[in-house]
Amino acid sequence: MSELRRRKAGSGKDKNRPSGSHANERARDGQQKCERKLDQVSWFTYANFIIGATVALIVGVKYALYVRELHENDMWFSNIGQLEREISFRTESGLYFSYYKQIVLAPSLFQGIHDVIHDNRTEHLRTINILERFNIYQEVILAALYRILPIQGSVEYVYFYIDTIFGLHGMYMVSLFVSSWVLSGSWLAGLLSASFYIFNKEETTRLWFTIPLRESFGFPFIFAQLAFITVYFRRNMSSLAQVVCLVGIAISTFFFALVWQFAQFILLLESMAFFGTYSLGFIPKHKARTMYLMVIGSLLGVCILQFVNDMILCSLALSFAIASVIIMTFHNEYSSNDNFFYKVFKLIINIIATLLLAGAISFVSKVIFRIESDEHIFKFLKSKFGYGIGRDFDSLLYLCEKAFQFCPLAVYSRLTSGVVFPCYVLSLVAVLFLMAYTVLVNWRSKTDDTAEETNCLYLNSHPEIVYQAIQSVFFGALAITTVRFKYLWVPHMCLFAAGIFCNQAFWKAALNKIGIKQIYGKVTGHGVPVMLLALLLYNRLPKALKELEELREFYDPDTVDLMKWINENTPPDASFTGSMQLLAGVKLCTDRHITNHPHYENKFLRERTKQVYQIYARRPPDEVYKILRQHGTDYIILENSICLSQQDRGCRLVDLLDLDNGHMIEGGQSEEGLQLTNVPRFCKAIKTDVRNFSAYFKKVFENRTFYLYKLL
Repeated sequence: MSELRRRKAGSGKDKNRPSGSHANERARDGQQKCERKLDQVSWFTYANFIIGATVALIVGVKYALYVRELHENDMWFSNIGQLEREISFRTESGLYFSYYKQIVLAPSLFQGIHDVIHDNRTEHLRTINILERFNIYQEVILAALYRILPIQGSVEYVYFYIDTIFGLHGMYMVSLFVSSWVLSGSWLAGLLSASFYIFNKEETTRLWFTIPLRESFGFPFIFAQLAFITVYFRRNMSSLAQVVCLVGIAISTFFFALVWQFAQFILLLESMAFFGTYSLGFIPKHKARTMYLMVIGSLLGVCILQFVNDMILCSLALSFAIASVIIMTFHNEYSSNDNFFYKVFKLIINIIATLLLAGAISFVSKVIFRIESDEHIFKFLKSKFGYGIGRDFDSLLYLCEKAFQFCPLAVYSRLTSGVVFPCYVLSLVAVLFLMAYTVLVNWRSKTDDTAEETNCLYLNSHPEIVYQAIQSVFFGALAITTVRFKYLWVPHMCLFAAGIFCNQAFWKAALNKIGIKQIYGKVTGHGVPVMLLALLLYNRLPKALKELEELREFYDPDTVDLMKWINENTPPDASFTGSMQLLAGVKLCTDRHITNHPHYENKFLRERTKQVYQIYARRPPDEVYKILRQHGTDYIILENSICLSQQDRGCRLVDLLDLDNGHMIEGGQSEEGLQLTNVPRFCKAIKTDVRNFSAYFKKVFENRTFYLYKLL
């Protein structure tokens, strides 16, 4: 029988109360410890960020000063005269710098810009708009800044120009640093990336000896854009961070397209990388569409600034970006119920549809606007891969230029000794393998097991790595086929190798697989860049220090004498014909009229160049005289280095002209369509055959390198 009884002290709920109180206290203590730990992590994160950002800025500033010193040591720029400084800007570099000089020295800024828009000196007998034809807005901006800022009494205009470019390359170095830092999770990887770049400088840049090249302005902006894209493609970005990234992408993409005529080809490769990253399911549709709109907006904005430049309107980059946006509009996301082979089939259809639509848009643009300026590019590409090479002068001119040949094996050997290439190959292969595995898992029909496996795959939460891997493949393909673009690929190689090979998460996962504690993985992630830095410094630092001790001086007395003679003995409106490279210097140093120049992206200029180059062909004097008079030439400059070239047979300029004229080349074999001619080579005969040439030409200047003749 049940009964009520008095509670005993400490029994029942009363017994549990003290115990519950202790539990709550322990919970509060645990929570406080957790909060203190989070605070410590937060403070460590902030401190780590501040240290990394400081190191990045220091690297950028030090690199700008480093290349400035390299240039000074190589040229003794501070000691040579203004004429020698200008001559040191070889080939097209001199042409671009001439417009900066023209605006700086004009009576007014407005007059300087007006003269550039209505230029009649660059292509004699023609008035052209330089802002439309060439990418020289950077020269206009720098000239305007130099005239506006109160620095003219303390800074020479040539130093303002080159120091600005060195400063841009400091920004370039910061961009490499940040990209590798974001990819790896450690700013030590950023330091390694910058070190890879600096200690492999023969393959990463030609800045210190060809400063005004368009790529010297373009590369800092494209790598700044890549840094912003790397951050933007990360998962779980705050709205503010996304806005900042988009502003950075918009500005850098626009300026990249503005300063370099080859930007459209690199933006095409970027657009293809966006397409691949989106089509494989690593970035959402809205991010891919935003990137395409950035490309479209930048190209159209530059097109407007360049007075509706026809090469931009029909560019494949613009056509591909527009086509991708259109196809993307009708492309539905993959369903989890779709099987793997259906997804692969759909991907192939999307690729074909995008390429066909892009080609159609480009073709229609060319027909509507009657554009022929870029036909030489497609002829070169056909010739490059053995289709219809024939004897086309323009194609052969590119194919014989070392910069447009395949990347030689020596480049890979030097990059291997510079540590970066092995790291890059291992990193790229690992990411591509992991990417293929991730796509395979993602595209399988979803079950509970595969869904859990998909969520655990690293690349699903790091699409920025996928994008950079795909982008690197495209950059590599371009550089391997055209060595000039190694200056794009190798810096990206430095960025990618440091960012992936030093990726902390990869090392943690790899060591965890073999049973090593996670803390050791973190230590390894930081230790790898330190070890690679030590190896790199051991291999390359002595050579770099020795280079800084080597002091040289720019010395070209023959060209100096030629330019002085022209300045002192010819009228200001005299016109000159010669090699493209030399005439760029004539334009800069003497401001005389020239008939042709190195900026080859114009059909009329290509035809004119081939005609005036008959001074190096086997043509009689009366025919050459008639051609030169047709183009308004007053003087011709002949160069021994061209007329008596020791280059490989078949690639000398004289050989290309013989082939184009249907003549057998000197020392060559008989070929179908070629005739043997007894007409002597013009540039040789004019020196000895006074009787036949004296009625047309009079020698007025000569030295060891140049012969200058006046047309009578």
